[in-house]
Amino acid sequence: MTGMMMSCLAPNPQGLWRPGPFDAMAAGMKGVGKFGEVMAGEKGKVSYDDVAARLQKIIHSGSQRKAITDFVCRELRKIPHYTWVGIYGVEGPELVLRSWSGPSATQHARIPIGQGICGAAVSEKATVIVPDVNDDPRYLQCFINTRAEIVVPILRGDAPIAEIDIDSDQPNAFGPTDKEFLEWVASDLAGIL
Repeated sequence: MTGMMMSCLAPNPQGLWRPGPFDAMAAGMKGVGKFGEVMAGEKGKVSYDDVAARLQKIIHSGSQRKAITDFVCRELRKIPHYTWVGIYGVEGPELVLRSWSGPSATQHARIPIGQGICGAAVSEKATVIVPDVNDDPRYLQCFINTRAEIVVPILRGDAPIAEIDIDSDQPNAFGPTDKEFLEWVASDLAGIL
């Protein structure tokens, strides 16, 4: 149901999400909104809609960029299957880690564009979802428990300026809801980075 709800979203001229044709149906269903909610493990239940509202508020707050990207990483990591979240900026031929949230730092603070899954997303200017990193030769191992990864480029026009990189300790962790949600976050971030 959540995937179906995602397809009915439509951006308004300000880039903010407005209700789609199925939102009236969703309003009658507890816990299902534009992005829906997820539930897993010790982090409990989290609403994508609540996270989206908090992200939109801070992204448009006028705060310093570093404070915003730090907040975005921490907030995204509240989603139960998001084990590690980072935002890399494009600096010449490299991706440079600007902000992150997770149990520990990554050894890959600088990644050449075109290398790894992060480099592929920027080169392709498209979201890359890897259901099982053990099956993808591009994967640059950071954490022994990572099983899946999603990388979403942040584009200004057609030029990649940054990206959101998320690891999960669950295989097949990222689906259409994650893709659409994170692409929405990336488009919102593009205006302030």
